[in-house]
Amino acid sequence: MAVVLVLLATIANATALVLQRKAAQDSARSRGISAGTLRDMVQRPAWLVGTAIFAVAVALQATALSIGSIALVQPVLVMELPFTLLLGWLVLGGALRRREWIAVAIMSIGLVVLLVTLQPSGGDALGAGTLVWILGTLVTLGLLGLTSSIAKRSRPVGRAAWYGIAAGIGSGFVAVIVKAMSEALIRDGGVGVLTTWQSYLLIPVAPAAFLVLQHALRAGRLLASQPGLILGNPLLSSIWGIGLLGEEINGGAALLGGLAGAALMVVGVFLLSRSPLLAAQEGGPRDTSGSARNATGARRRPL
Repeated sequence: MAVVLVLLATIANATALVLQRKAAQDSARSRGISAGTLRDMVQRPAWLVGTAIFAVAVALQATALSIGSIALVQPVLVMELPFTLLLGWLVLGGALRRREWIAVAIMSIGLVVLLVTLQPSGGDALGAGTLVWILGTLVTLGLLGLTSSIAKRSRPVGRAAWYGIAAGIGSGFVAVIVKAMSEALIRDGGVGVLTTWQSYLLIPVAPAAFLVLQHALRAGRLLASQPGLILGNPLLSSIWGIGLLGEEINGGAALLGGLAGAALMVVGVFLLSRSPLLAAQEGGPRDTSGSARNATGARRRPL
């Protein structure tokens, strides 16, 4: 049930991402990249609808985390990328080719191998101890700040890539906090949530993660930002779950199977993130040389 719920959350996330990306593109085309672009973007219907769907995705993911371990739930989110491509094909245009289907198959096989061999389970987010939470939070926020700072100082492609990594870290940490809140809710109801100090981490972290995501959407093409965005979330949250919150996985030979599955997922993500379909969705139809033309008709090298 946890896997089913997170798959539904993944579809909703992909829908929200495509709609918000469309709003970002429309805003950039009409106003250009300027200080007012973000303000213009958030007023567009596509962005507002995407945000509402994103809220539904958060609710589905929170429910999945309440009944499953972080290391079980979060890796499933990598399937957001193929769903994004499929939905982007419907909303933004383009064409799915054999390359995309092969990459989706690689990702799907990798995910199944990872979860079946490791079988993540257990864990106690609230029993990890205050010191563990404080140190883990400081390190995570430090990584979030560092990647965001590097992004600000980078060229367009690097900016998108680093903002993608920052957004992945932010969303992964939000999942960790939601896991603690869901445990508090199950144990003591609403009072438990209000009296659990980890719940209040969501107040600064969730808006920061959401803002970084918006910067990732505006900083450059999804070909650059998508790998970090997709892989950063499950990596950060799984490290928290297994390394800090006591979640258990199979050891021995199963670890080799888990590593193989993870490697397949990474390969699939990078193949899809460099899909010509993503390039077409963001840069207009591709010509036979793989280049796109800008608004004035000048040739532009693909990123």
